[in-house]
Amino acid sequence: MKIERVSRFLGYCAKASSTVGVIPTFQWIFGTAQLNLNIARPRFLNVRPRFLKHPVKLRARSSDPFVFRQVMIENEYLPLKDLRVATILDLGANIGLASAWFLSRFPDATVLAVEADADNCMACRDNLIAYGDRARVLHGAAWSSRMALTLLRRTCAADNFVEEAGAAAAGQMQVQGWDLASLIEMSGFGQIDLLKIDIEGAEEVIFRAKVSSWLPRVRNLCIELHGQVCRDAFYGALTDYHFEHGQSGELDFCTNLRPKAAANSTARSALS
Repeated sequence: MKIERVSRFLGYCAKASSTVGVIPTFQWIFGTAQLNLNIARPRFLNVRPRFLKHPVKLRARSSDPFVFRQVMIENEYLPLKDLRVATILDLGANIGLASAWFLSRFPDATVLAVEADADNCMACRDNLIAYGDRARVLHGAAWSSRMALTLLRRTCAADNFVEEAGAAAAGQMQVQGWDLASLIEMSGFGQIDLLKIDIEGAEEVIFRAKVSSWLPRVRNLCIELHGQVCRDAFYGALTDYHFEHGQSGELDFCTNLRPKAAANSTARSALS
């Protein structure tokens, strides 16, 4: 059994090396060991996968190596590589790894990254600052309306979630919640070529609310859905849309979004 586990590990390391490079792979292994073995130094690892324009910083004893594995080694966003993308709204940006991937893959793109956790938000700014005015970072949370929210944590910095703010308990953090229409207006983008959502269950609240004020402005969407309730809410909101569907890892992709009514009208015009 141990031999099989070692063999699988070595095989995965070979895969990682072919994707991100040898040195980034060893840095990722060390970062994972820091968390598992409670190693405090160094406090940060500066890692540059071969396909990123700039290095990213991973924090010691954090969930950052896990997110790095998903985004960089597993390359979960690779199915999006052939899209034409100029405007990106990244909801649940964490430390900015997905945004860095997008900005490197789509050299003409600009991103607004939105992150609810203040520490993650600071790390996100650090990781995206090298991209200059192509990247902006907002400390806030996506929600169905503008309101104060409470930020809660399950186990680590990668699974923070928000809920409507009641009487905040001691130690609980407050964060501003924004509806999607407001976030799109704040972005300054006429349309969103790519909307990325990974917000730990808040997608249910967003997609059960009225989406007609903002969804027609979205061309492509990738989302991590957290359970069947969220999946039902999401695909229920897309009932009136045509799209091409795909999956990669924990992500669902809905590309070439277009309202069915507009598509049917175009088809009738072509036939007449």
